[in-house]
Amino acid sequence: MAKDTPYDFIIAGSGPGGATLAKELAAPSRKVLLLEYGPHLTTTGLLKLARKAYFGRDGRLVKTDGGLYIGRAQMLGGTSYVAMGNAVTPPDDLLAEWRVDLSAELAEAREDLGVVAMPDKFVGPATRSIIDGARTLGYEMLPTPKNVDFGACTGCGMCLYGCPSGAKWTALDSVNDALEQKLELRTNTKVTEVLRENGRAVGVAAIDGSGRVEYRGGTVILSAGALGTPIILQNSGITQAGQGLAIDAFQGTYGYTTENTGMQKEPVLGAYLHLRERELFTAPYMVPPFLLVRDLQGGQDVQPGMLEQARMLLKSQRVRTRGLIGMMTKIRDEKTGTVHADGSVSKSLTEHDRAKIAEGRALMTEILVAAGVDPDTIFTGVIEGGHPSGTAAIGRVVDEWQETEVKGLYVSDASIFPTTPGLPPILTIVAFSKRLAKQLLA
Repeated sequence: MAKDTPYDFIIAGSGPGGATLAKELAAPSRKVLLLEYGPHLTTTGLLKLARKAYFGRDGRLVKTDGGLYIGRAQMLGGTSYVAMGNAVTPPDDLLAEWRVDLSAELAEAREDLGVVAMPDKFVGPATRSIIDGARTLGYEMLPTPKNVDFGACTGCGMCLYGCPSGAKWTALDSVNDALEQKLELRTNTKVTEVLRENGRAVGVAAIDGSGRVEYRGGTVILSAGALGTPIILQNSGITQAGQGLAIDAFQGTYGYTTENTGMQKEPVLGAYLHLRERELFTAPYMVPPFLLVRDLQGGQDVQPGMLEQARMLLKSQRVRTRGLIGMMTKIRDEKTGTVHADGSVSKSLTEHDRAKIAEGRALMTEILVAAGVDPDTIFTGVIEGGHPSGTAAIGRVVDEWQETEVKGLYVSDASIFPTTPGLPPILTIVAFSKRLAKQLLA
């Protein structure tokens, strides 16, 4: 079935990239359509949200053929809904590496998202012990920039499962702003391909509750993320999309101390240490006992069934969390992965990646021991990734203004990153979308 009404702009994906474009482009005088694969969820909390947010429609987490989990959420607002609220500005040398000037847009993004450094009063005693331990070793950790209204924040530490107090910015905020400007929104709609005529994008084909549907429009922007966008591009004839996947691979390291009560109730990533020259980004970090069970079991698959989750929940209640503190280190893994047209993902760690992970693990252990952790209690979590990028990179799949070989077809999400950032990407994605919106409106 075809929708006859032509749109000025059609945006596929409502994460930070797509939602920002919707906000910037929507106006009563323009017809803008935002299509989102997932539902509109408003629930928060581990038990209510985790299964709906993290498991795909096939009932499974994203896992590569190399055994690496990749975190993502397919829902209105995208992964920003369950992100940790980190809004780190990319360093100048990274932007120089990318040959792009985002200075004006990054400043606008920081203002829009309300980015502030983590206030000292929200830094808990366990996080403080890590900061102090790092200092004794000559490392100065900085307060993490957060897109959080700390006047409303309760410090519950549950950012990974929504924000119960509504203090954290998510892409839903931008979607709501766009709706006030007459944005048209369709959720539970899977964009499958871009429609083309004479080498130009003229709309998209999608699947919703009624079956196949077509939406016509003058400009199409894909913001379905580095795992979703390349599938649409490949289905649309751009076969080079999907290659060059990086995931910002990371690992958590944990241990017990008798000097404080532990980190379970503290906001995560309250401070950070970015060793750019060593390609390491490390910070205080803790996951809920539910996921600690997975780490203690050596990375055993988390099954989506309610029975298995109930078993893991019972096991998690026996995990000793008192005195448990932790850190994570993220690396700039090599761009060796591929997202295939059928949705499967090929990605393994290279020798260089594993060496970097080992270097990060040694650094975390050193800092944790300096923070008072008993060395004999230290254990590590599974290696996974939370920031997939690079599958429609600038200079390979899109040009410097994010347009593909198909005229009128643009991309604006982490898939356009030319190289691996190795740090939280939300602010950078928002800045790229602001830059693209200016170009399109000009």
